[in-house]
Amino acid sequence: MSTGLSNCGPQDPILRYGGVYTLALAYAGTANNEAVRKLLHIAVSDTSDDVRRAAVTSLAFLLFKNPGQVPRVVQLLSESYNPHVRCGATLALGIACAGTGLQVFSFPFLRFCILLICQKQDAVDILEPMTKDSVDFVRQGAFIALGMILVEQTEASSPSLVSIRAKYAKVISDKHEDPMARFGAVLGQGFIDSGGRNVTISLQSRAGSTNTNAVVGIALFCQFWYWFPLAHCASLAFSPTGIIGLNGDLKVGIYWGVFHIADLILYSFRPLNSNISPTPNQAFLPIPHRPNHRKKKLLQKSQLLFFPRQLR
Repeated sequence: MSTGLSNCGPQDPILRYGGVYTLALAYAGTANNEAVRKLLHIAVSDTSDDVRRAAVTSLAFLLFKNPGQVPRVVQLLSESYNPHVRCGATLALGIACAGTGLQVFSFPFLRFCILLICQKQDAVDILEPMTKDSVDFVRQGAFIALGMILVEQTEASSPSLVSIRAKYAKVISDKHEDPMARFGAVLGQGFIDSGGRNVTISLQSRAGSTNTNAVVGIALFCQFWYWFPLAHCASLAFSPTGIIGLNGDLKVGIYWGVFHIADLILYSFRPLNSNISPTPNQAFLPIPHRPNHRKKKLLQKSQLLFFPRQLR
């Protein structure tokens, strides 16, 4: 009689999938060469597409303290014939380079010299062509990764931000676009504007140590592939960046300032949805007016502290 344990050995792809994430979380932030080598070996040799995708994505957990190395590591994987490997490469770039806006050479001539000498390619350059991939979930991963990288970035620090925002708006509003790609564009746009643009995504603390809550949150976020509500776990990696001035009594002071040496244009705030302008033929329907005495009647009848949503 079979005991049902024959599929629980090393041949079971679910166990290998769990082993990949075990390896990634055990060496998170260490950039351990042996662990990176093992994950790369799994990414190109495993027979399961899910395990290969997880192995490529897990590279981000090892290398998030050295985001500049990640584009070089996953550049060839992003050109793989296997769409699952390409999807894993997008998430690896997004997680490892989150909040960095990894597009450091904005001047064309200087950029050309660096690319010619060092053969270096930044994360945004790798991801932008992948938003036009023929496979829908690869485009989904590219949209999500771009949103994670460009969180709290401005047009001055990341010149491609304008075109990426326009691409998000186009994909989200296009009813003929694949649902998976639209879902990725929605998540990507949410990452860019997360926390009212007052938070960033960081897997390490300000002191440089690994933030366990953030690492676990992003690891759970990656499982939205199987259950999309897990995408909310990404909020565990949000780190506030707002500055609140307090006086000696821990009350908000009246006069205070921040000394900085950077150009103010790097911190310029772009209005929300400024790329959306009403057309001349657009009609706005007026909201029907309800007298105040009717509101009072309903308030007394329902014994509610606040008006119902439809009456506000």
